[in-house]
Formats: sequence, structure tokens, C-alpha cells
Amino acid sequence: MREKDTAEADLQAFFRLRVSRQAHKGASILMPEKIDLSAIQTEFGAGNYVVLATYFLAMLIIGIRAGRQTRGAAGYFTGEGKIHHVLVGLSLLGTYLSALTMMALPAMSFGKADMTWSIQIPFLLITAVVITRFVLPRYREAGCLSVYEFLEQQIHVSSRLLASVAFIALSIGRMGLVLYLPALSFSIVTGFDLMTTLVVMGIIVTFYTVLGGIRGVIWTDAIQVVIFIVGALVSLVYMFDADVNFLAIANAHHKFRVFNWDTRITEVTTLWLVLETVFQTIRIYATQQDMTQRYIAAESTEKANRSVWISILGYIPLGYLFYFIGVALFVYYTANPDPNVELLARAEKLDSLYGYFVVTHMPQGLAGLVIAAFFAASMSTISSSMNSCSAVCVEDFYRRFSRSEKPDDHYLRVAKSLSLVWGLLTVVMGILLMEITRAQVVWSKTMSISTCGMLGLMALAFLPRRIHPAAAVTGFVSSYVALFVMMYCLRLNPTVGFVFPIEKGTGVNFLLWPVVGNLVCFFVALGVDTLLPNRGAEPE
Repeated sequence: MREKDTAEADLQAFFRLRVSRQAHKGASILMPEKIDLSAIQTEFGAGNYVVLATYFLAMLIIGIRAGRQTRGAAGYFTGEGKIHHVLVGLSLLGTYLSALTMMALPAMSFGKADMTWSIQIPFLLITAVVITRFVLPRYREAGCLSVYEFLEQQIHVSSRLLASVAFIALSIGRMGLVLYLPALSFSIVTGFDLMTTLVVMGIIVTFYTVLGGIRGVIWTDAIQVVIFIVGALVSLVYMFDADVNFLAIANAHHKFRVFNWDTRITEVTTLWLVLETVFQTIRIYATQQDMTQRYIAAESTEKANRSVWISILGYIPLGYLFYFIGVALFVYYTANPDPNVELLARAEKLDSLYGYFVVTHMPQGLAGLVIAAFFAASMSTISSSMNSCSAVCVEDFYRRFSRSEKPDDHYLRVAKSLSLVWGLLTVVMGILLMEITRAQVVWSKTMSISTCGMLGLMALAFLPRRIHPAAAVTGFVSSYVALFVMMYCLRLNPTVGFVFPIEKGTGVNFLLWPVVGNLVCFFVALGVDTLLPNRGAEPE
């Protein structure tokens, strides 16, 4: 019993160390202590490799078959607007989920973050109402393949290009991150070379995305979501130990704590999480091409709205499920200490903990299914981003600035070539991210930086009168000025308040970056617009 108590105390000490590093709220991402993880030895087994190989082969076959049904660039990007709304909804869900949900959320609730972040989940319902009542119908009416063309219709081409570049920057970082996470977990728990895993995953997802177009992406997304859900539910069964008082351990360590009513802008609190959720999820569903492209793939506006509700109502239980999986893992390893878990904690690689449990505690075949679910969560997001980045490049740059209209087959060849380029860049970005830690925090910061004023800019396009193009650009640029101030200049000194320039202290929490950035974009643009001539015209 003494050894067990000591092991538990050591594990808790590692969690406290991890949280103390997270308490630094500046813009930098701290590098972990260099820990040799080669000591983590597991046996993946032939049966699991067979399951993985079967999964990858199935994705390739689906991509090839879908590609045979694709006709022209419009079909490559929209599926001729004839895809069933349930498939579209599952694809939206798969794109929104990603490997971050399956791996990073359990890691957060496993550590000292408890269930605080889960407060975000029910507020997705606000997003569903806003998108289906106001946003999606306007997009369908406008008939834009690229959502950023809507900005040109309502404001000016400059706004369209700014938003397009911001989306591409976001997608490059996102694709690399979600490729890296399951590859890292697989590498740690099997000993398989990380770079080889990244390259193999990248090749497979690029291959079926290039061949299948949006139809292949949506079909594979839908299947991957099913694998994702089944894998999570099956793994949860193995986390419960009949000899362990689950609720007693979880409650003793406050693992079900949800609310943090602190109002300091330097902390991760309930209020800031809710605000960040509302701003970021509306931005995701309203301004990201990989989401909006599905709206025109559905058969009608009504059915596209159903797709949005399917994705959001589907995410709510899944989000809670993965936070709960983190709590279940905490209880299990508190009752059954494992030195390898201590190594993962010290190396700040707890994003790989779920995969480690699966490989070491589940039988052959089932473990392979859950690991396949990790890859499915990643690949559904990557394939969507690849196809949408190609759509943005073709529609917002190549076709928009082409001196003459070319045959549709020409644009199809360009689209496939661009998808291949995005696949290569995804692998490169995944390799560059091999040293990061705390994926959910990194991702939140990446979103905040790359899309700082996107929602504010798009909101300007929904106003009843046209905003002056210079005002919109000024607002967008101002959002990044505000972001720079929050990241690098504004620091809270406990004794004298906010100070300039940088001093030791705690900066504005990154959850508030998108909130402030988008508000600055919107209101600065409105203010500048009042000072400029030619105001008040209705959008064309």
C-alpha cells in the first residue's frame, strides 16, 4: 500500500509541474523537459496491424470509387449539390472533431484541468441557431463556391483575399497538427518511427483526397466518424476496474469540477471559455471554407440546415465522452500506477496517454480498431482541409484573376494538383511540429492568431449597407494590432496594473484573443467607415 501511495503522489507531482508550466499565459509555448520515451515498450501485434491495414485500404478504395463519379471542377468541390444531408452532417462533424478531440481532450481532463473546458460544449447550440437562421441561407442564396467570394459581393475583393489567405494559413497549421497527434501516439506506444508514420499517413490521405474530391472526402468522413465513435465507446469499457471506487477517487481529486467563476482576464475561467466558444465556433461554421463548402454540397437549404444540426448535436455527447475518458484514465492510473504514465507526464506527452492505454489494455483487433479511430479522426479533418484549400486557391485566386475562362476540365486538373501540393505541405508541417506539447492549447492559440479578425470581417458583410473597402481592411489590420498588444506588450503587474512594455507578470489569456480581435475588427471598421466618403450604398 505504501508503494501504491508513493506512486500516486509522484504522479500527482508531475501533474502539478505540468500545470505550473501551463500557468504561464504569455504567447510562448514552453518546451518540455527532454525525456527519453524509448523505455515505453508495448507490443502492438499482428492482429492490430491487420485492422489498421484494412482501414487504410478501405479509405483508398472509397476515394477511388468516388473519384469515378466526379465530373468537372464543380463536382470535385461540391458533388453537384446532390449529397445526402446525413452524409454531409457526419462530414461536418468529422471535420470539426479532429484528433484534437480524441486525444487532447482526455489529456486535459486527465491532468489538473479537470472538466473546466467542458463548459464550452452546450454553447454550441447558439452556433447552430445563428448558422441555420442567418448565415447558411444567405450563403446558399449568394451561390458562392468559395465563402470568401461572398465578402467580395458584399464589401470588396480586398476583403475576399485577406480572408482567403487567413484561412489557408490556419489550414496549414491545423493539418500539420492533426496529422502529428495520432502519429506521435502511434510512434510512442509501438516504437514505430514517427517520421515514417507521418509520411505514410500523409500519402494515404492525400491519395484518396486527390482522387475522390469532395464526394470521396464526405464518404470517408462519414465512415471515419462511425469508426471514431465505436472505438471510443469500446475503449471506455476497459477503463473501469470493478475493485476501484470510481466516484470516490474522481471526487477526491475534483475531477468533475466544471465551473471556475474567477473573472481575472489572465486565467482560464468559465466566462472566458464561454465567450471564446461562441466567437470561435460561429467563426468556424460561418467563415471556414472546409465547413461552408458542405452547405452547397447538400441538396437544399433546408437539408443543409439539418446537416448543421446533425454535426452539432452529434458533437455535444462526444465532447463530454472524451472529457470523461480523461477522468476514467485518471482514476484507473491512480488505482493502478504505471511508471510509463509518469514518463509521459514528465515529457508533457499526455496527448499520447489514451493511445498507450488502448495498446496495453485492450485485446488484439479491438486495440487496432481504436488506433484506427485515432487516424480516422485526423484524416477526416485533413482531407476536408486539403479539398477546401484547393477550392479557395482555384476560386479566389486562379479563376478570379485569370484573364480568360478556361474549360472545366482544366480547373479540375488544377484542383487535383493543388490537393497534392497541400498534402505535401501537410507532411512537412507535421514534421516541423514534432517537438510541440499541449496540443489543445497550441491549437487554440493557432486559431486565435491565424483568424484573429475573420468573424468581425464576415459580420461586416451581413450589414444592410456596404462598408467602405478601406474601412474593412483597416478593421482587419487593427485586429492584429490588438492581438500583438495582448501577446507581446500588455502584461498585468499585480501591484501597478497593466504595464507597457513587457514586464514579468501574466498576459491576457489566449481565450480572449479572438473575442477582442473580432470586436476590434468590427467596431474599428464601423468607426472608420463613418469618416470615409461614399457611405450607405447597399451591397450588390
